[in-house]
Amino acid sequence: MCALFSLTSAHAETNRTRAENAGALEAAVAAMCKHTGNRYVQFAACRALRNMNIGGGKRNVRAGTAGAVEAVVAAMRAHASDASVQARACGAVRNLTQGVAKAEENRTRAGDAGAIEATVTAMLAHVAAEGLQERACGVLRNLTTSSVQNEIRAFDAGAIEAVVTAMSVHADCALVQETASVAMRNLTGSNVKYTARAGMSGAVEALVEAMRRHTDSPGVQSSACVSHCIS
Repeated sequence: MCALFSLTSAHAETNRTRAENAGALEAAVAAMCKHTGNRYVQFAACRALRNMNIGGGKRNVRAGTAGAVEAVVAAMRAHASDASVQARACGAVRNLTQGVAKAEENRTRAGDAGAIEATVTAMLAHVAAEGLQERACGVLRNLTTSSVQNEIRAFDAGAIEAVVTAMSVHADCALVQETASVAMRNLTGSNVKYTARAGMSGAVEALVEAMRRHTDSPGVQSSACVSHCIS
């Protein structure tokens, strides 16, 4: 599985296609289902799924059909205390649910499987893990894209508070701030109850602080400005 991860890295689109054609997505899911208690298998499989689903598209559809989303969420539940597994799992879910139309079914699958609750749990359990927090914010951003049901789930799970905490703890990390700002926009939408919760949780102050600290980052500036609608 480690070899599969290396062969399908960010700049290896040809190998990702080969892996897909060879049935690697299904093989990774099968390994996860058979070895649920083995953190090394879960860690490696989540990394492989993350890489094989870079950029989304039809691979996401195939992975979803194979049960990848449910397998990754199961890994998060089984290895809740392992920050490394949680970070790789969040990365996998983020990539599996990225995109518009082709990822919509995976976003529904993830919500139904409990991905939002598992992600918030991971954020609260591993507050200091910067990479995990950024990926987790990416998961929440994706799953609350055009999904009222997932917005409700996120609100009930305490996602707004978790994102504000991530922004406060990792105030110097531009990537966390940018991803968290977009997540906050999706988590609140135009819902009065959600925006009120965000305001009480310190989201407005966190967004302003992000803009102050990261003046050289266009991504942070634009994302935070868009999210200021919660104020």
